[in-house]
Amino acid sequence: MNVETAEQPVVDPARARVLVAPDRDGEFVEFVTSAGPYLYRTAYLLSGDAHRAEELVQATFERTYRAWSKARTGEPRAYARRILLNLRVDDWRKDRRSGVTDDGVVPLDPAPDHAHGVAVRDELARALRALPPGQRRVVVLRHLLDLSEAQVADELGISVGSVKSANARGLGRLRSLLTVSALDAIPGYQVDAHDVLSTARSAVRRRRTVRGVAAGGLAVVLGLLLLGPVQIPGVGPVALPGSEWLRHVLGLDRGGLSDLPFPEPVDGAVCDGPLDGAARATPVDEMSAQWGSITVAGVIRVADAHEVTPCVDVAVDHEIAGDRMAADAATLGDGTVVGWSDSAAVFDGDQLTGPLALRAIAPVGEGLRTSDVATTGQVDGRWPQGVGLVRQEDRAAWFETPNTQIAGTLPWALRLLDEDGDIVTVSDSTALEVAEADAVALSSEAVWWTTALANPAPGCRKTLHGAAVTDLSHLLAGVRDRVCAVGSAPDGAVVAYAEGSGGPALGAGSGTSTVFELISRPGEPGAVTPLLSIENGLLDEGSVSAVGYDDGRLAFASGDVVYVVDVAERTGYQVRGGAPADAVDVSGESVAWSSAEGPAHVLTGTSGSMSLFAVPGERASVGVDGDRIAWATLDDAGASMTFARLRW
Repeated sequence: MNVETAEQPVVDPARARVLVAPDRDGEFVEFVTSAGPYLYRTAYLLSGDAHRAEELVQATFERTYRAWSKARTGEPRAYARRILLNLRVDDWRKDRRSGVTDDGVVPLDPAPDHAHGVAVRDELARALRALPPGQRRVVVLRHLLDLSEAQVADELGISVGSVKSANARGLGRLRSLLTVSALDAIPGYQVDAHDVLSTARSAVRRRRTVRGVAAGGLAVVLGLLLLGPVQIPGVGPVALPGSEWLRHVLGLDRGGLSDLPFPEPVDGAVCDGPLDGAARATPVDEMSAQWGSITVAGVIRVADAHEVTPCVDVAVDHEIAGDRMAADAATLGDGTVVGWSDSAAVFDGDQLTGPLALRAIAPVGEGLRTSDVATTGQVDGRWPQGVGLVRQEDRAAWFETPNTQIAGTLPWALRLLDEDGDIVTVSDSTALEVAEADAVALSSEAVWWTTALANPAPGCRKTLHGAAVTDLSHLLAGVRDRVCAVGSAPDGAVVAYAEGSGGPALGAGSGTSTVFELISRPGEPGAVTPLLSIENGLLDEGSVSAVGYDDGRLAFASGDVVYVVDVAERTGYQVRGGAPADAVDVSGESVAWSSAEGPAHVLTGTSGSMSLFAVPGERASVGVDGDRIAWATLDDAGASMTFARLRW
């Protein structure tokens, strides 16, 4: 094809457009060329010295270049002017003597010399120097840079009224000092914009290098501190100073339940007026009958219990209603309860499709604040449910077992949330292959759990195991067999088991009694405290189903009877007529128990003055901790959580 005769494409100049990416450095060079004289003039008027003005302008350009991507989008000259003013203010702060001369009057030579221009410039500079810094800045910005009063006020961060007054005083002062106008005698500004760019680039590189070295050194120091003990040859492990404090500040040591940032309940959040009279006493059938080695001082009928009345039986701090509350109030401690997140959202058939979160729940204002403190992990390749949750102070323990309808022994793992907020696996079904998970108990020094054969017959057919929380690698299996129930206590685990199970204390015998013991640490012979032994024939209905203990008060359930015994005095009360209890919580003079078949109950008070009240609901759980009480209910009306204080 002949190139000269080939048909050339027609280009419409109106539609053709070439897009060129803006040159960052090129724009900066243009800015230096155009704004340099303006900024130098400003710097000279503010400083009164040509060399200092050059230094201020160069420093201004370096800082502007570092932030050029921001400065270029607005008004670059105003951005640089603000930097220049800040630099000069820093100079004034460093040297307060650059303000006013001793007598406030600058001596001026009335006879001009051959260097008239120099004299005029010096006259102007000295006159401006004679002004206080505040007046000087206002005069320069207002009259030499032609800014409005509002712009000056914005630049200096002061009011328009302050600008007006400072300007009037400054001009009056200048009139008494200046004999001629010397603004045109300010020296010219000659600079190579490309040299300014090169200097600014070098300053940026130096800054990045210094910051990189500092960041690297800080990373090394933090790494050593966060690493914990460092192995030093010939010395051994050495914990660097401040490492534990730093890990705590950075939140790397999460801390246990007691370290959660939950506020204390606020008095009167619900009961904010006068309380409605004295709490109600419950009728007691007083007697003095022997029940084995225990003297029964009275019998209380569940039918005589009254429904809990806020602001009468309890002073309610917070009452929160919700669609679904997956919390167990028996885990109350330090004003919070712990419970599992709603599993319904992750159910698919009979299996979970993801982990569940263990949440601490605390009242805040008119609502609840939750904090996830743990999550479940997979067991046997499946996501499990959390069951048997217990809490003691700032620790919690639970079983994790998959929800499945597969027949046979279910796999399980026993997890512990320790006081540092870490999750530890204490044991699992691979260590006890033929046993199913049953119940967990927790004390300040040990974790305890019971297992049972698959589909066990009713009765005391469980086995107790234990491990000290300070050495979870050493498990003690089979601490007791033929166990009926186990419960948590601050000083250990309270265990009810059938006599003859081989225990070192009251274990040997005819096998016709139920024995109650407090075991503080597993594997230590002196750590077992006998509490009570009751002949099985004295238990009205079958074996013990739940047990609790605190500070000499033992409570346990058998059939529809709850027994409350003062171990030291060997006296007690019986609460008759309720549904079989499956959980008992004891704290001080209060006993709370829950049932899968009816309401939860609380018995509080001392001999001769006791109160029994019920927390209604198809599913209700209640817990006590000193004078605090919390209960959760779930029925047709919905779910609720109540935090209160016992008035008894």
